Amino acid sequence: MISPGARTERWVARHWPAIRARGMWRFVLVRGVALWGGLMFLAMLVMTGLRLGLDHPRYPLLAAIALPLCAIGGLAWGLLTWFLNERIHRAIQQQRRHIP
Repeated sequence: MISPGARTERWVARHWPAIRARGMWRFVLVRGVALWGGLMFLAMLVMTGLRLGLDHPRYPLLAAIALPLCAIGGLAWGLLTWFLNERIHRAIQQQRRHIP
């Protein structure tokens, strides 16, 4: 069985250089805010819609509150993921330099 850490290291070693070349802010905005934040926003809309009903008078207010909160959460997720992947990438590069 492959450990999750080894799987992550292999993924970072294989995919991260190409993602990194496109830039941090593209990653954070596309994968963090748009993808993660967008999916969380849609999930919140669905859950609130199922719980309260789409015709509930406060549903638009809850959607308006959820949108910026999910965007902020996506921004935080994107930044955290970027910096963690950078740390793994640097560790892999350092290991490769020390292997004869």
